[in-house]
Amino acid sequence: MATQPKPQPEVVELATVTVSSRIPEFWSDQPRLWFVQCEAVLGPQKLSDEARFNLVVTKLGKEVVQQVSDILLKPPETKKFEALKTRLLSVYEESETRQFQKLLGEMELGDQKPSQLLRRMKDLARDKVPDETLRLMWQGHLPSPVRAVLAVTEVTNLDNLAVIADKVIETSKPLQVSEVQTASNTNNDQSYIIAELAKLSMKIRDMERGRNRVRNFNRPFNRRQSRSMSRGRNLSRRTPDSPDWLCHYHFKFHNRARKCVEPCAWKKNEQNKGN
Repeated sequence: MATQPKPQPEVVELATVTVSSRIPEFWSDQPRLWFVQCEAVLGPQKLSDEARFNLVVTKLGKEVVQQVSDILLKPPETKKFEALKTRLLSVYEESETRQFQKLLGEMELGDQKPSQLLRRMKDLARDKVPDETLRLMWQGHLPSPVRAVLAVTEVTNLDNLAVIADKVIETSKPLQVSEVQTASNTNNDQSYIIAELAKLSMKIRDMERGRNRVRNFNRPFNRRQSRSMSRGRNLSRRTPDSPDWLCHYHFKFHNRARKCVEPCAWKKNEQNKGN
């Protein structure tokens, strides 16, 4: 059986150069993402451990090299690539505490889309912050008109909310959704919010009217009749034709009244009490 010829050194060198050109310089601010991209390029090439190690070294700047100088000067016998990767991640990847601090106090929308801000916050949260808490933190960084729209939507999925927020930003004028605005821009924001609140108020008012109509329709007839009869009795006691009718003075002041209007029943009632 014929053996396959080994690739020529020139071919191997050309392939290595091609692979190297597809790998960016090391990202000290995003080391884990850089290795994800790097390994995506290196994976299909089936390069040796030493070749992978050497390719990564070519992507390191002076300051980064100083952090891994011991590994470069005396690399391990095996798993050189993994050793270099582990060191770089330990040096440049922020601790969970630091990432949580950034999540709490250093996030801002800036020129990003709301969806981009959400992805960044998710990266920092690393699935250790509940979605509801993350949603509240994320919405706190959005312009007030965007928050007003999200407050009345029934969508609860974070990614879907981010899509809605992006559309609100895209369809609004930049000056209307900027957090740093001039006085005229602030007025535009306020007008937008007032319009949204007016729509919401109209919906609530329509719901209340509908609820009142249902309540009035279901109210038992005998309760209405009972109230009518009660009002009738109360009114009858306040008409002069009623035998126990009291004039205004005795009705209000009782025995302290100094005047009386006929046919007030006060004197008759007092006489009956005396008997």
